[in-house]
Amino acid sequence: MAMLTAAAFFALQQFFQVTLGSAVGKVVIIVLLMVQLASAGGTYPIQTTPSFLQAISPYMPMTYAVNGLREAITGGIETRFWTSVAVLAAIFVVSLAATSIASARKRMWTMSRLHPALSI
Repeated sequence: MAMLTAAAFFALQQFFQVTLGSAVGKVVIIVLLMVQLASAGGTYPIQTTPSFLQAISPYMPMTYAVNGLREAITGGIETRFWTSVAVLAAIFVVSLAATSIASARKRMWTMSRLHPALSI
């Protein structure tokens, strides 16, 4: 479960960095990480968090990672565990596929990529 969680999050991070660029992708993934930490219910029960975080919790990947790891640690391999595995595997596969498509599209060099308007 831990390996699947790591693979899903690395693939998601790679997707954001390829599609949005290195700097913007890193910022987006850090913001996503902060929102997920607060809404996953890993440190405090989700019922004690603000209503906004409760509303977005089912859509955050870390919620499924926390639920799956809890089930794996306690030994109760039930529906929540398999749901978590399915969601994290789907995130992994979709992120890798989308990254591959975005990378393939960026293979063609354009004048704007060769000579950017703003260089650092």
